[in-house]
Parts: sequence; structure tokens; C-alpha cells
Amino acid sequence: MADYDEKYTIGALTGKGIGVLFGVIHEGITPTGTIDGSNKDFTIDPDEYGPFYPANSYPKDFISTKSDVAVYVDGVAATISSWTPSTGVATLSAAPAAKSVVTADIVEQRELYIAQNAKLTPKQETDDLDQLRNPVTRKTYGNIEFTLAADYKVADLELMKLIFAETATPGKYLYPTEPPTIYCAILIENTVGSTTTIEGIIYCEDARANFSDILSSKAGKDAVENGFEITFGTRPTLVVVDEVT
Repeated sequence: MADYDEKYTIGALTGKGIGVLFGVIHEGITPTGTIDGSNKDFTIDPDEYGPFYPANSYPKDFISTKSDVAVYVDGVAATISSWTPSTGVATLSAAPAAKSVVTADIVEQRELYIAQNAKLTPKQETDDLDQLRNPVTRKTYGNIEFTLAADYKVADLELMKLIFAETATPGKYLYPTEPPTIYCAILIENTVGSTTTIEGIIYCEDARANFSDILSSKAGKDAVENGFEITFGTRPTLVVVDEVT
């Protein structure tokens, strides 16, 4: 139960305690590791694909677990006995046979800068319900759409690369015909002195990413901007750190 003893003194959350992190899906990548019938350790390069996004486990510390990575042996999902996100090493419960094909799926974590604002908004379909012999109108409630809108100052082209699709030509990206599917999380943090702790995380999945403005600029000292918008097909999940056992 909440304790309101500090209701007159507790500090309000501000923008400096809010972070927006994205998860980019990588499928069918080739991990490193000897395939000889005895080796069980396979590495997903953390320099290329890390830090790793916790896409399935909803951890309170926002550190990925073994349920957030998938390893396949000849197209069949293998059982992962342990996962070390700092090194990207996935240890399988059984060693793949020699000449097997080993692939992996992972979600890469990205925090884009420079974020100016973020707004997560639910919009639910409603309709007025009138009733015979009753002067009171009631409401019926339908589907809910969630939208995260954010504005960024353009520091580099990473935000654009999040939406533009890669082509066969290195360095060439094409605007997609449909918004790509990504993951997204909103971190709510509190800083006391030099220590920052996570108070809560809003996990968003089944998200479609799009631009409201690909690029917005004007003459003068103002930085170039772009507007970013994400819609969710699944209800967000709020993790309150203090309540997680």
C-alpha cells in the first residue's frame, strides 16, 4: 500500500529522469563459436548488437536475460542454459553436432539523442449508448490505441536509420512502405547525489515506428529537428521496481 507521509515534501518527477530506449530486432545473425559436437558457447558480438534489449522478460534493472535471446540449430530453437549480456555469450544445454548451422535472434538496445520531449497517449474508442425509457446516456468502450510521440534534435543520422530500411548497398537506406516493428521502453529514474536508480519502466512491444517529421530545419542557430511517432498494438506494461520481488 502506498505511503503518503511525504506528500508535501516529496520531489516531483522531471524530464531529466525520463529516458526513451528503443529495441531494434536482428534475426538470423551468425554467432561465433566452434561447431564440433562438444562446444556449447556461442557469442553474439556485444560491440555490434549490444547493449541487448530485454524484449521478453520485463526485468526491473533493464538487463536482458536468457529469455530475451534465441539460438537456433538447423532452424530449431535450442535450449539456452545461461546468458551473459556483458559478453554476449549464450551457453546451450546441448552442443550442436558438427556441421550444424547455428543462428540467433536478438534485440539491440539504442538510446537516441538529443530527446526534447516524450508523450505517451492512450486513445480509446467510445460510443454513446442510449436506452429506451431511460434519460441517461451511457458509454461503451472499444479498442485502445497507444501512441508515443517524441521530438529530437538531430545529432547524427541514427534516428533515421531506425526507420529507413537497409538495402543491399552498404550505407544506402530506403524509406519503407510500412513502419517497421521495433521495441520501446520508457525509463523513469531518480537521481540523488551521484546515484541514479530506476523507479519504474514502461515496456512497449508490438510497436510500429514512423516519422511525424523526417527533417525540420530553419536558418539561424536552432538545431535541426525531426519528429518521431510510435503506435502500439499491445498494451504497455508498467514495472514498479520497489514492488518487484
